Amino acid sequence: MVKIAITGVTGHLGGIVSKLCKKNGIEVRNLARNVEKAKKLGFSNVFKSTYDKSEDTVKSLEGIDVLFMVSGSENPNRVQQHKDFIDAAKMAKVSHVIYLSFYNASKNSVFTLGRDHYATEEYIKENGFKYTFLRDNFYADFFVDMCREYGEIKGPAGNGKVSVVVRSDVSEVVAKILENPEKWENQTLNMTGPEELTMNEIVKIVSEHFGKEIKYTNETVKEAYESRKIWKAEQWEYDSWVSTYTAIAQGEQSGISCDIEKVLGRRATSLSEYLKNL
Repeated sequence: MVKIAITGVTGHLGGIVSKLCKKNGIEVRNLARNVEKAKKLGFSNVFKSTYDKSEDTVKSLEGIDVLFMVSGSENPNRVQQHKDFIDAAKMAKVSHVIYLSFYNASKNSVFTLGRDHYATEEYIKENGFKYTFLRDNFYADFFVDMCREYGEIKGPAGNGKVSVVVRSDVSEVVAKILENPEKWENQTLNMTGPEELTMNEIVKIVSEHFGKEIKYTNETVKEAYESRKIWKAEQWEYDSWVSTYTAIAQGEQSGISCDIEKVLGRRATSLSEYLKNL
C-alpha cells in the first residue's frame, strides 16, 4: 500500500485535500508545523514537520512513498526552505513528489513568485524524484475576495486575460491524483478555469452576482506601487503584488487547459458557477 503525506494541513488547500482523502478512504499522514493546531482542527495522524531538513522533518517523512507539497508561506527565503524540505524528503527516501506550482512558471516569469516555483520544480527533478507538477493559475477566489473586501480591483493588468481557477477544483484534482499517484508520474498539469477573462470582465460578473457596482482601475505600474504603500511591506512583497497584474497584462496568465477535466472527468468550474455556490 502506497504511503502518502500531505503538507500544509492547517492551511486552506492542504486541509481540504486531507479531508477529501479521508472521505475517499485514502489514509494519509498529515504534516504540520503546529501539531496542536492541526489536532484542534480535527486532523489525526499528525507529524511535526517544517520546511527544513531537521531531524523532526526527516522523521515525519520516513516510510512515505508519495509527498504532496504545497508551497511554503511567501518569504524571501522560500526557495531555500523548499530545497531543504526536498533534501529531507530525499534523506527519508520519498520517491514521488506532487508539487503545487504555478501556471507558466519559469526562471523569467513576470509574476515574481512564479520564479520560486520554477526553481522548486527544477530542484525536485535534479534530485531524481518522480514528480507531478500542478501549475495553478491565479485563484478566482482571490479576485472575488478582493471585490468583496475593497469593492474594487486596482492594478496594471490592462486588457490582459487570466484563466482563473477555483481553489476547490485544484483540491479535488490533488485528492483524485492521490487515489492513483502512479498514473500521473512525471507529468506537468495546468490548472486553469474554462474561460479567459479580463479584469473588466471579472468585476462585471462579480458585480452582477452581488448586485452592486465593482470597478476595475487600470493603474500604471508606478501608480500600483504607490497605492500599495498603504500597507507596510518589504520590496519583494510589493513586487509580487504588482507583478500579479503585470503578468496578466503581458499574457502570461492567458490560455485554457483541459487538464482539470482530464483528471476529474468534468469541466473546470467557471467564475459564475463558483459565485452561485458561495
